Amino acid sequence: MKKYIFSVLMAAMAAFTFSSCEDVPEPYTLPTKPETPGNTDPNQKGSESNPYTVTEAIALIKTGTAPSTAVCVKGKITAVTFFNATYSSLSYNIADEGSSDVIEVYSGKGKDGANFSSKDDLKVGQTVVVKGIVKAFTKNDGTIVNEIDKNSTIISIENTGTTSPDTPTTGKGSLSDPYNVAEAIAAIKAGTAPTAQVYLTGIISDVAFYNDQYKSITYYISDDGKSKDMQVYSGKGLNGADFASKEDLKVGQKVTILGKIMKFTDKNGNDIMEVDKTSSIVKIEGEGTGGGEVKPDPAPGTNAGITINDLTVTLANSGVTAGESLKIDDISALKPDDTLKEIKLSDGTVIAFDKNSGTTPPAYNAKFKELRIYANNKMTFTASKPIAKIIFTCTYDTNKKWNAVGNKTATVVFSGNTATYTNTFDGTGGGVQLRIAKMEIVYAK
Repeated sequence: MKKYIFSVLMAAMAAFTFSSCEDVPEPYTLPTKPETPGNTDPNQKGSESNPYTVTEAIALIKTGTAPSTAVCVKGKITAVTFFNATYSSLSYNIADEGSSDVIEVYSGKGKDGANFSSKDDLKVGQTVVVKGIVKAFTKNDGTIVNEIDKNSTIISIENTGTTSPDTPTTGKGSLSDPYNVAEAIAAIKAGTAPTAQVYLTGIISDVAFYNDQYKSITYYISDDGKSKDMQVYSGKGLNGADFASKEDLKVGQKVTILGKIMKFTDKNGNDIMEVDKTSSIVKIEGEGTGGGEVKPDPAPGTNAGITINDLTVTLANSGVTAGESLKIDDISALKPDDTLKEIKLSDGTVIAFDKNSGTTPPAYNAKFKELRIYANNKMTFTASKPIAKIIFTCTYDTNKKWNAVGNKTATVVFSGNTATYTNTFDGTGGGVQLRIAKMEIVYAK
C-alpha cells in the first residue's frame, strides 16, 4: 500500500513539474528578437536587392496598395529639379528606361542619408535605388503627382550620368536642326514629342514672371514673336545660368532653348503647350524691344500704400517716419497653428487673422512654412506705437504659376497703432493668395 501511495505522489509531482515548465519565461535573450521572426525574405519585392520599378511603384500608388513603410524603387534620373539649401536635399525625377512615366523624389537625401551640397550632386542618366515612402500628392489645382516622400535616401548610384538628358545629336530636335514653335506644338498634339530634352527656337512674345526663389523666368515664344503660342515655364538663362530679374529677357529676342516639350492641363481644363521647368537657353539673338504684349504680374499692387516688386510686398504708411524694425526670417519660428487666429510677436505686437467675407479662412501651411491669406481675408497688426511699414517676402505658386503676392485690389489701412491688410477680391474664383514666408515690421520713430 505504501508503495502505491508513493507511486501516486511521484506521478503527481512529475505532472506538476512538467506543467509548471510551460509557465517558465523564455531565456532573457528572446525579447531582443524582432516582432516578426527571422522569416523575412531579403529578396522580397521592394527590398534593396529586389526594388520596385517605377512602373510598379506607380501601379501601387494608383491602386491604393502602396505600403505605409519605406520601400526601394529603382529608376533612371530624368531631371534634377531643385536643390533645397535649407534642408540640403534634392528634388528629382526618376523613370524606367524608355518610359515617360516618372516618380518625383521630393526633397530627398543622398547616399545612405547624406546631405547634398548642390544641384550638381546628381546627374541626369544616373540609375539610383531610392528608399522612401511612395505616395500620391494632390496639388491645389487637383493635379495628382506620384512621388517618393521627403527624407528618402539613396541606396545605390550607378554610372556617372550627364548634366542633360539624351538629347538628339542629329535630326529634328538637335542643335543643328531645332524645332520651331509650330513643329514643337504639332509633335505635342500628335503624341510624338520626345521624352528627352530637345532644342527649339522661337521669338519671345511675352516676359511673364520672374521667380526669385528659383531665379527663373516664365516667358512665351512664337515663330513670329507676336502671339503667345508656347510657354517656357520657369526656365533658366544662358547655359543654365540663374536670372537676376525679369529684365534679363526682352520681347523680340530670338532664343534657342534646350528643354522638354509637353502639354500642361490647368485646373480649368485648358491645354497649355509648354517647355517644362529647368529648361536652359543655349543662344540669344538680338537686343529685343521690350515692347509687344508684356503681361503684368497678376497683382501689380496699384492700390494706395501697397507696392509689389517680384515676390516682395510692401505696405507703407506715408504719414510717419521709419525707425526700428522687427525681422522674422522664418515664419515657422512663430509656431503658428494650422488654423490661424492670432500670433503674438516677441516685441508684443499682435497679428490677428480674420476670414472676413472670404470663403476660405487664413491658414498656416507647415510643409511650405508660409502663411496663406486667401481672397477677402483680413490681417490686422496691433503694436505699441504706429507702424511705418510692413514688408512681406512671398512665395511662388507653382500650381497657378504666378507670384503669390495677393490681389491687385488688396487694401491697407493705417490707423493709430494698427495696420489692416485686406486681400480684397470681387471677381470669380479664388483670386491671388498672399503667401508669406518672411516679414519685417518697421515702426515709426
